[in-house]
Amino acid sequence: MDRLRSYLITRLVLVMAAVVACELILAGLIGLTLMPFIRGLAGMASGGTSLMLEDLPWLIWGIISGNSGLVMSAISSSSVLLLSFLILLILLAPVAAGIVIYAHVVTRQIQRIERERDAERRAYEENRNLMLSNFAHDLRTPIMTIGGYAEALADGMVTDPARENEYLTAISAKSKRMTELITLLFEYVRLGSAGFSLHREKIDLHAFLAEIAAGCYADIEEAGMALDADIPEEPYPISADAVHLKRVFENLLINAVRHNPAGTEIHIRVRKLAGVELVAVADTGVPIEKTEQELFEPFVMGDDSRSGGRGSGLGLSVVKQIVDMHGFEIHLQQPFGDCAKAFVVKIPAASDLD
Repeated sequence: MDRLRSYLITRLVLVMAAVVACELILAGLIGLTLMPFIRGLAGMASGGTSLMLEDLPWLIWGIISGNSGLVMSAISSSSVLLLSFLILLILLAPVAAGIVIYAHVVTRQIQRIERERDAERRAYEENRNLMLSNFAHDLRTPIMTIGGYAEALADGMVTDPARENEYLTAISAKSKRMTELITLLFEYVRLGSAGFSLHREKIDLHAFLAEIAAGCYADIEEAGMALDADIPEEPYPISADAVHLKRVFENLLINAVRHNPAGTEIHIRVRKLAGVELVAVADTGVPIEKTEQELFEPFVMGDDSRSGGRGSGLGLSVVKQIVDMHGFEIHLQQPFGDCAKAFVVKIPAASDLD
């Protein structure tokens, strides 16, 4: 809306400037040509060409009735009136043209914006439908696995204790994955719902990050990756919703694990600036091809493939929503020092938020 307003104001100024310029040029030309002639006619004392308003009805009646004599008589006696009317029409022409041109500009711009919105809506709906299809696929696969394993155990088809334990472990893992998907979808819908608000409190960001890193350490190691957390020990109080801010950094770490090959190094780095801290979740994996704007849109993943069914396309959108609701900032930087990429969250101190 701001862009449209700026565009229309700019075009209005340009049209008005063009109209004023035309008016000045026409006024100069009229002053040099028609005005001396009109003054001469008006100054004739006995030529029957002085301004006579009472002749106008006779002129109109002569035109309607087809009486050319009456028309010529009225014209000859009201030349000043007709020339003045002609000058008025000439001076009004740039104004009328300016109105028509500006109306055309406004109409064309609104049509262009509507086309862009329609294209964005279609793209959004296509991505949403793809996401729902992906969700259905990602939920169906573990459900079928759980159902098959549970049925085999219930029918007594598995008698080997080691094999039974393997089935139970698979059921547990698939159930956990289903819970993650449903929780993520619920989180995305809840953040955008009316009446939702954060429950802020003062927390120590450094201790908070250390706790998250400790909780994700085992999963990162299991994926064949290494985690390096460079977090200062001194406290750094911030005002935040601990539950949702935890979701931000957990999603960033999970994203790094799922979309990079084994052997990738994942880093949590904290850098302090004037009144703010920059928290970077970086990795030495593969760069992201999409732009930052595309990446934070809902239903968009870092690459065009579905990474083997491991991505829902909502994780980074949820991260962006939570960061924005806190009044923080998040940006993608690649490369980032010796790392391929990093998501950097800019967090002010608590005193700067109060």
